[in-house]
Amino acid sequence: MAFHRETKKLLKDNGITLAASIPKDGEHLPVLDVEYEHDTADNWNERMFQGKGKITTDRDQLLTIEGDHAKLKITDNRHLVYRADHTSNRSLEQKEAEQLAKSFLEKRKFSTRDMYLVTADQEGNRWRLTYTCMYNNRHMESTYTEIDILGDAVVKVDRLWVNVIAETDGDKPLPLASQSLLRLLSHESLKGRTIEEIDPCYYFNPEDQGAVENLSHATRGYSTVAWRMVLDGGEELVLLR
Repeated sequence: MAFHRETKKLLKDNGITLAASIPKDGEHLPVLDVEYEHDTADNWNERMFQGKGKITTDRDQLLTIEGDHAKLKITDNRHLVYRADHTSNRSLEQKEAEQLAKSFLEKRKFSTRDMYLVTADQEGNRWRLTYTCMYNNRHMESTYTEIDILGDAVVKVDRLWVNVIAETDGDKPLPLASQSLLRLLSHESLKGRTIEEIDPCYYFNPEDQGAVENLSHATRGYSTVAWRMVLDGGEELVLLR
């Protein structure tokens, strides 16, 4: 298509290499009814500390549960950060680290079937595994689970996850891929970079979507669609238009 060729040329003239094919126009994805992963304070305590943690809450939608040598903080009933004190000289292979992370989550009743490993970084005997949520082989942005492993123990979990309740009867067209790409021309930081992948994705972020009032505490809504682009080096861009 002539417009696609012109788009690729314009990107190249501005120092951006396009290694991926530009998707064809007219693709739709179903609109999903989704909600952020959440639970009650007592249930979190039971799942993470066998019910033995100390629970505190404040007016800023922050829940804190302290156990022995570990602490869980949950903001807005959706963003979870778990930290634990641990020292170890043991060093794991990547597959061992992945299995440890999976076992840690499943033991605490987190679903792992919709998790997709995006990056695995090692520094010494520390691993950082980053996952995203998948639905029908499409990424669900902007979800993530980031797990830090030191030696043979999970020392940090940073998780913002969504559960798909149902597909609605509606669908939503993806923006024109060429137009989304052309919006990158104004990004000076992308000069010298290569776009290696372009894929449709789901996107749920009430603040960005502007779907409801009092957005900072919204936990449920409807997904929209976007283009997910992967740069050389593994960085991701999500373009809503």
